[in-house]
Amino acid sequence: MRSQTVDLPPLSLRADVGTVNEDRRTVELVVSTGAAAARMDYWSGKRYLEILQITPRSVRLERLNAGAPLLNAHMAYSVANMLGTVEPGTARIEKGQALATVRFSKRADVEPIWQDVRDRIVRSVSVGYRVHKFEETAGDGQMPTRTAVDWEPFEVSLVPMPIDIGAKVRQGDRSETNRCLIVPAAALTDADRRRQLQLVRARH
Repeated sequence: MRSQTVDLPPLSLRADVGTVNEDRRTVELVVSTGAAAARMDYWSGKRYLEILQITPRSVRLERLNAGAPLLNAHMAYSVANMLGTVEPGTARIEKGQALATVRFSKRADVEPIWQDVRDRIVRSVSVGYRVHKFEETAGDGQMPTRTAVDWEPFEVSLVPMPIDIGAKVRQGDRSETNRCLIVPAAALTDADRRRQLQLVRARH
């Protein structure tokens, strides 16, 4: 199998609500720990295990740090669905985790949601992201593993239920896709294979 470039839709993955600062109306989020998640390639029907590599070189944080939106359940079609924003400069990588701080709007319609976050009623967060490059290894009869070595979070959402599979494109619609390079195991260096093995072992 050779390296291939495919159309990949936006994905989403569960994140966790952390420390709440009531005076500043901010919440720190664990955007991702890189935990493995089962995925479906909707173009080929192929299932695979996805791992997000959490390193400064792997995660494009520019969009988060520019003030990416905090949305209501990934709804991005109206500013009324914008609950707040990522605080510029707060997205970072620390101890194998991607972190960011969000600030809630003072609008009256956002207040009930902000109160539910403070009361720990709304606790599920989902992060929308795009993958620009995967490294793929065979799974010895099991699902192959695709490690995202170049990926870009672009929004954060509060959701009623955690979302672990978030391909938003169905029935052949490629209007929201981006190009993603998939590099097979045969094209990986020994250093690449050792890094992937370490990531897989760390998740089990």
